[in-house]
Amino acid sequence: MNGKTRNSQKDKRQRILKEAAREFVTKGYGGANVNVIAEKSGIGKGTLYLYFQSKAELFAEALKESNKLWMQKAGEMAQGKGDPLQSLRELLKVDVLLGVEHQELAQLWISSFFGDNRQFAGTAAEVLEEYAGLVESLVKDCIKRGLFRKVDPRLATYMLLGLNEITIAFYGPLLREMGEVEPVCDSLQKMVFDGLLKKG
Repeated sequence: MNGKTRNSQKDKRQRILKEAAREFVTKGYGGANVNVIAEKSGIGKGTLYLYFQSKAELFAEALKESNKLWMQKAGEMAQGKGDPLQSLRELLKVDVLLGVEHQELAQLWISSFFGDNRQFAGTAAEVLEEYAGLVESLVKDCIKRGLFRKVDPRLATYMLLGLNEITIAFYGPLLREMGEVEPVCDSLQKMVFDGLLKKG
């Protein structure tokens, strides 16, 4: 198989996953139609099944594909040297920016935990572990260096990721009127890291 053929198959697979994510978010897993996904992807149903053996596999792979995108952007920040707090801030900001830019993928995650697709919550949690591990490693580094007080790093990780999920979900209908997504994200981070309680 030559490089051109491999690239063509990769592009087709990603197109299928993108259309599948839209279909699953719009109609839920039960209402999603594989024929519609194939049609919107510009292929036949038989061709789709050459890439994915079942609708369940297609849903799980859409989650995994979106995680690859997030990991690609976040990996360098988490592994970078220097200030772990700054790295954490940037990683969390990229998380929100990607979520707003790729709404269909972000909504797929949200629907897996809170919406019509909760039967895949276990799969979503397993896939999320890799990404959560990057965030947790930075949280631990911040604690070790005395930048954070001693807290449970796992709970802190889930709190930060949960805030991001809410920001992504609410940005379109509620937060957009407050400004562009990046400044909104910065303001929310400031509240979290500085705290809401008045000091002194």
